[in-house]
Amino acid sequence: MGLKGSEETVKTVAVKMVRSEANVTAMEALISELKILVYLGSHLNVVNLLGACTKQIHKGELLVIVEYCRFGNLQSFLINHRANFVNLVDEFGNLKTLDEMESSNFSRSIGEEIPSQVETRDLQIDDHSGVNSPSSEVLDVSNSNQQDRPISTTDLISWSFQVARGMDYLVSKKVLHGDLAARNILLADDGVAKVADFGMAKKMYYEEHNEKKGQGLMPVKWMAIESLVDRFFSSQSDVWSYGVLLWEIFSLGRVPYPGMDVGHILMKEIQKGYRMDKPELAPNFFGDMMADCWKSDPKERPTFSQTEQIICGHMESSVTSDYLNMNAPYVKLNEEKENATPKDQFGLAKLLREKSGTQSKMDATPRYSMFPVRSSKKFADSD
Repeated sequence: MGLKGSEETVKTVAVKMVRSEANVTAMEALISELKILVYLGSHLNVVNLLGACTKQIHKGELLVIVEYCRFGNLQSFLINHRANFVNLVDEFGNLKTLDEMESSNFSRSIGEEIPSQVETRDLQIDDHSGVNSPSSEVLDVSNSNQQDRPISTTDLISWSFQVARGMDYLVSKKVLHGDLAARNILLADDGVAKVADFGMAKKMYYEEHNEKKGQGLMPVKWMAIESLVDRFFSSQSDVWSYGVLLWEIFSLGRVPYPGMDVGHILMKEIQKGYRMDKPELAPNFFGDMMADCWKSDPKERPTFSQTEQIICGHMESSVTSDYLNMNAPYVKLNEEKENATPKDQFGLAKLLREKSGTQSKMDATPRYSMFPVRSSKKFADSD
């Protein structure tokens, strides 16, 4: 946002739009997502709405402007970084001690910012689940020449923690996501993970669950047993999906339920009690968490708040407090939104304008934002 050549700061954003005016289904999905984003407000671990252009909506034209996450979706990022992944889990499934990490010469390489190219790409969900996203486009900036940067177990834990925080915020707003998967988690600067793609999200007003009507394509491999059998969705069915997401993260982006590509076969196996094994790269406590997320009775599954606390117990307090501080501006934006008048500037638009005075100073100094930099204070100190 902003004009190049002017004194205003130019901010890169993502713009979602319907590819074809005749695609009524895609338009309805985008409108639904816009409504959810407006309702949600702002949170560090959720892709936040910056604005929308609805002037030509009667002609089938709608632009939804959201935060830009330049590292793309988590699934693709994990796949692209398998070759240089640093495993910090020992043969017994325990996290290595600091001495063991140092003896393995683990260190983060510092990458420089690379000039970006503006391009338009289609937002097509990988068909691993048998689901296609609404046909839409996003105007973004991709770093096609980005240098490879190592990621480690610490990063996987960090992203797992952040997704739990983002989903816990959705629960506090009584919103169920309905399509939580690695492909729908976006990665921004400073190692921040954001829950995205709310095309299937629903607001739970007076009921604690929603019944899915119709026979639209569904993300079968990520769906809870009650969603598969009875088409009931709730925050606890999102918890089941979170367990599958954890499996994706610690298998570095592999497809869940390998070898089971037929939906009805998978459903029967899950009903019989089949569950996936813990990925080799996952610490033991994440294996236990996955098993808890996949319990048949939704009431026996942990809440997102509980999963957040469990992961937090295995992270340094300095790291978790750092993330809480990062989210403080978003909390303030929500408070301002509650008290704003129609003529007031509030939300992320106001935040971007306030940051414009400091952005030029930041651009003038070298950035050592190794991706991600906030996953562990110990590692940052060892750079």
